[in-house]
Amino acid sequence: MFLKTLKKDIQYIIPISLCCLSFFIVNIKEFLTISELSYWSSLIIKQPLRIISYSFIHLDFNHLLSNIFGIVVVRYCFLTLNLKNNYLFFFLIILLIPMQTIFLFIMDNYIFYNKNHLLVGFSGVLFGSYTFILFSSIFGKRSILNVFIGLKKNKDIKKLMIFLLSFGIIYSFLPKVSLFGHFAGVVSGIFIFLI
Repeated sequence: MFLKTLKKDIQYIIPISLCCLSFFIVNIKEFLTISELSYWSSLIIKQPLRIISYSFIHLDFNHLLSNIFGIVVVRYCFLTLNLKNNYLFFFLIILLIPMQTIFLFIMDNYIFYNKNHLLVGFSGVLFGSYTFILFSSIFGKRSILNVFIGLKKNKDIKKLMIFLLSFGIIYSFLPKVSLFGHFAGVVSGIFIFLI
């Protein structure tokens, strides 16, 4: 029973562990600084490690906890939608991180000309996942790129996602919160759902 649960939950345990390990390395031991690993629109091409690293770096403990809670919400939603795949969240992370980075890069360099935009945190991935879950709860989602996931429609999850996304977007207008990062996550989640 334990191994069966572990197999289902490893897709959530690993991202939480990576966020916690990164927090320990950057915020507690200070082996690296946040600015060395953050999304920075003018350096993202020259330092491609940033494409991945910025999603797992957090400003402070509250930031880390809020994103861990977000991963727990994703787990709850997928269980409620009867997820039939033990790797969907991994798959979403692998698709969302580069996709939201591309959207951010385009917004920063070609729309808003903000070449010094710095960004950290897992919330863009969460907003993308929430958007994917919202559309799945409305329409259902049998597969993604020919991989069976078997997500069912669910009105309660739809209401929860509408509330969380609405609250999250409003929260994004506060200082030191990335509206563009959250927006890029939402747009990425829509694209991935439509794949």
